[in-house]
Amino acid sequence: MSKLLFGAAALAIISVPAFAADMPLKAPPIVAPVIYSWTGFYVGGNVGYSWGRGNTYLTEATQTTTTATITTLAGQPIAAATVAAAPIFFTGSNRADVNGWLGGFQAGYNYQVNRWVLGVEGDFQWTGERGGTSFCFPVNVGCGPATAAVGSADYSLRWLGTLRGRAGIAADKWLFYVTGGLAVGDIRANYADGIAAGLLTPVTFAFINQSFTRVGWAAGAGVEGVISGNWTWKAEYLHVDLGGNDALAAGVTTGAFAAVIGDFRTTIRQTTGFASAYNSRFTDDILRVGVNYRFGAAPLVVAKY
Repeated sequence: MSKLLFGAAALAIISVPAFAADMPLKAPPIVAPVIYSWTGFYVGGNVGYSWGRGNTYLTEATQTTTTATITTLAGQPIAAATVAAAPIFFTGSNRADVNGWLGGFQAGYNYQVNRWVLGVEGDFQWTGERGGTSFCFPVNVGCGPATAAVGSADYSLRWLGTLRGRAGIAADKWLFYVTGGLAVGDIRANYADGIAAGLLTPVTFAFINQSFTRVGWAAGAGVEGVISGNWTWKAEYLHVDLGGNDALAAGVTTGAFAAVIGDFRTTIRQTTGFASAYNSRFTDDILRVGVNYRFGAAPLVVAKY
């Protein structure tokens, strides 16, 4: 009897592993990977530095007219002659460095599809960009006693705003993007042009003060990363082109010389007139950093098993 019980127990022990091997295996559940979601509205602020350029072209035309008269001491005309010199044209171009700090705020919206992120962003910047340049003619003489004409152009960019699209690729808590769109800036320009081409005429200047809003374009690229939770930081480069502007100036200066020789008075009167045309084009290169707060950011499931 004992032998029979021992054999049954041994058979049961041997058959358990075989039965277990025939049972279907159930794999443990695989959790879908979750990454940071860039979808949603955001607002933030930024600071940076800008290297502005005011490329300025000046064209100037001058003409001097000299009149000599001889009269008696009583004022009775004896003889008169007028000579008009050929017009003189001056042209030149210079670049004004309009550099300075800037800061402001931005707001936008992102929509993420898998790894791709599309969005729109608007920003407004206050700037301290200022700079200018000057001209001396003839250009091969340089500024000094022999200068026949002189001009200057001074610029300041008071504010700048952009409205841009963004397209990028997300790597979890990193976003690499390119951006481009509309740019609007308010520029103040002060032009001055002077002439001293005549022998008898004093130096005279014409001044033009302009304030105008220019519309152009902006394009650039940047990177954004998560600080913690809904807070992110960003670093961005933008190139801005605000287009061109024209300004005209004109002036007249008159000088005279008189001498008495015997019973006659000789008077030489000289008039010099000038007309100038300024053309300027304003561009900007901006590097800035900032922070954003994203509303309603939620994890994004990118795969299921």
